[in-house]
Amino acid sequence: MSPLTPALISYWHRLPAESAATRRKSLDATRERVLSGREPAAALVPFALGDVEEGIVASATHAYVASAMAATPDVSAVEPVTEAAEWIRRGLALNRGAVFGALLALDDDRAVERLAALRLLLSAIEVEVACRVLGSSPGPLALGFLRDWADLVAEGPLQRERQALHASIGAGCRAQAA
Repeated sequence: MSPLTPALISYWHRLPAESAATRRKSLDATRERVLSGREPAAALVPFALGDVEEGIVASATHAYVASAMAATPDVSAVEPVTEAAEWIRRGLALNRGAVFGALLALDDDRAVERLAALRLLLSAIEVEVACRVLGSSPGPLALGFLRDWADLVAEGPLQRERQALHASIGAGCRAQAA
């Protein structure tokens, strides 16, 4: 059994009994302990995998990737990005769209490369979540990724995905023009 399994089970037991605000405070405290070196970056993973609230999942994913990269600056950032991308591919995260959006918000070429192979795995709802998490000011790499993704789904039955992508692209273009 993975050492993460008991942490996830514990998190899932607390999930229905704790409000999102309480879980957010717990995430903030855990992030501080990770940043100060009192806990490993892996302490953030239960928040990223086990929560459903997109803000919590996105913050935990971002903090995990940033902390893991800072903890091992001599190692390429590919490892934590690849691990988080695997959470999406393998369906490990309860909110895959938020993990996807958090990785895309890094505006990092390695993250974009890994996400390219995963974008058609997401449901329409997950695409909408990813676009919300990405926000109205995506970086240039993320904006290019969204445009390519929109071109990929330009034909066919993926109308809801197209709408979410075009709305995000439009917001990003307006933000860059401002």
